[in-house]
Amino acid sequence: MPRETGAASLILVAGQDHNRIVSTAPTAPPNVERLLLIGAVALITIGAFENLAVTTILPVIARDLDGFAIYALAAGLPLALQVVANALGGLLVDSISFQRPLLIGVVTTGAGLLTAGLAPEMWTLAIGRGVAGFGIGFITVSLYAAVGLVVPPERRPGFFAAFSAAWVVPSMVGPAIAGVLADAGWWRAVLIGVVPLAVIALLLLRPLLATAPSPPPSRTERSRIRRRATSMIPAAVGLAAALAVVQSAGAAGSELRSLVTAGTAFLVVLVLLPLLLPPGTFSLRRGVPAAIAARLFINGAVIGTEAYLPLLLQEGHSWSPTASGLVLTAGSVSWSLGAILQARIRGTEKRYRWSVFGTLLVALGVCAAAAIVIPAVPPAFAAVGMLIAGLGMGITFASLSVFALDNTPGPRQGETSAALQIADGSGAALAIAVVGVVIAILGRDTAGFGTGFAILLVVALASVVATARVRKLTDPAPAPEVTAQ
Repeated sequence: MPRETGAASLILVAGQDHNRIVSTAPTAPPNVERLLLIGAVALITIGAFENLAVTTILPVIARDLDGFAIYALAAGLPLALQVVANALGGLLVDSISFQRPLLIGVVTTGAGLLTAGLAPEMWTLAIGRGVAGFGIGFITVSLYAAVGLVVPPERRPGFFAAFSAAWVVPSMVGPAIAGVLADAGWWRAVLIGVVPLAVIALLLLRPLLATAPSPPPSRTERSRIRRRATSMIPAAVGLAAALAVVQSAGAAGSELRSLVTAGTAFLVVLVLLPLLLPPGTFSLRRGVPAAIAARLFINGAVIGTEAYLPLLLQEGHSWSPTASGLVLTAGSVSWSLGAILQARIRGTEKRYRWSVFGTLLVALGVCAAAAIVIPAVPPAFAAVGMLIAGLGMGITFASLSVFALDNTPGPRQGETSAALQIADGSGAALAIAVVGVVIAILGRDTAGFGTGFAILLVVALASVVATARVRKLTDPAPAPEVTAQ
């Protein structure tokens, strides 16, 4: 479960300002809340392990399967297909329940990981990871909405603190275990071994799926959902296809063909992405649109950096998978610490200032990690950069969810949840794709990595501007319209 998605994509809305909650959860039996907590933490732990482990060993997989030409596709296709799942999952949550897309998500994720683990070549592995990403998109939207529907506002901070903690252990052991297995030639065990854990998580969630409240939508809401589906689903499918084309452009056969292919698909992305996000997202309109734009930029910067640091360390500095994985561990642990820190923030003004400070830390961290492309900078400095970036991400990521979800009425929780996740997945997938094209054209050397990381730094700086545009929610205000165009 990518933290973009996740990220810790599910370190989501911890520490909500209870004076500004727009929607309140219906009263649910305590056992339902416990089941949601147990099942969600299990899913987050599994997703965290898979995310960090595969990112660590993907260079080894690409070398073993002779698949460096589609490295960006294998890394980014899960995020691209999450866009479709986020859009569809949000519609299903609002029109039916959160239970059904959650069930579909767990089953699909397991099937995708099994396909990837048995893949005979890189294209099959990329497709398997994409199917798993599609399932994760359903899971993420469902868990967002489940917390809004099941958990009362006063208990949400503790709930999401547990979600944050679920990333700590996988971040400490996942890269190390994956590195050891990859060094021994057993990288397939990393993917296949997650499947039984997904089955266990599904068994834990079965009672929740049968007992959790799921209020039906009104006739007006059903009509609005149908209109959203007509516009969103085709746009989401087209966007995912365009992102996949950009990600696979490195395999086009020549530099010119790669550039033309990527450029054409990139233009399609620019046309379709605004159709799936709230009006005003890319003009940084204050409030929910600016918060969603900030999530898109900050996720692209951090997840893009995480995707290519192991490749740079292993290809450019001859680090082992285990050693390069420890750099990701540093960022994940500080991300969790940052999320726990922001859960203690009280007051919207204070949370706003801290969220802007967090984006500044992300930009500083990306710059520090990218500095290792300079021969004179020790490669271990990448860990320092990821520590800083992870801390900033933990502080800001959840706060942006607070700003968006606190100002969304209950019947539209699925809609805003989907928009947040579409922004997360699109930002990360696009960053991975663009940097992948740059490296494919310029080479896996100082020029390629240097240019790629410079792009990620610009994206990080864009997140600072977008976060600064989020309206300071000091007084009650009408919930903004977040219907997709």
